[in-house]
Amino acid sequence: MPFLALDGLFYRIVPTARAAHALAPATSPEGRFHHDAQPSLCASSRPDWAEHAIAPYVRDDDPPRVICELRLTGVRVLDLRNPDHCARCGINPALAAVPWLPERARDLPASTWAVSDRARASGADGMIYTARSEPTRWHLVLFRWPGAHLTGHVLPYPLPG
Repeated sequence: MPFLALDGLFYRIVPTARAAHALAPATSPEGRFHHDAQPSLCASSRPDWAEHAIAPYVRDDDPPRVICELRLTGVRVLDLRNPDHCARCGINPALAAVPWLPERARDLPASTWAVSDRARASGADGMIYTARSEPTRWHLVLFRWPGAHLTGHVLPYPLPG
């Protein structure tokens, strides 16, 4: 299976109290690309893109957050922007853009889960997906992340200016 090998810096926003554990999987049992307590970790290649990614989920009464920098080495991902990757895995990449919360509110399985389940089954460590609001912005969801470590560099959230 052709995967894209990723090496580089990525950014994840977490509550300040969890900054030392920013490589821990998502705490919720389900999200856009995980269900039934599957492990997942979302990150972005730019801090401002990470801000965009979590904006719909941030509430006024949330605890303070920070942007943690992590380095990925040798992570093999399925790239949903690549038609060949999608075709080889039988993935319709348009399903990754379907809003998952309204489906769950109707007690339906999220369409996005069909995408991530196929990506997981392919053996990929994760997948790249584009932002619904701006397709040039992309994010990463990891299913396993042995080649990840925190750099110790932490940025404020929200970013100044």
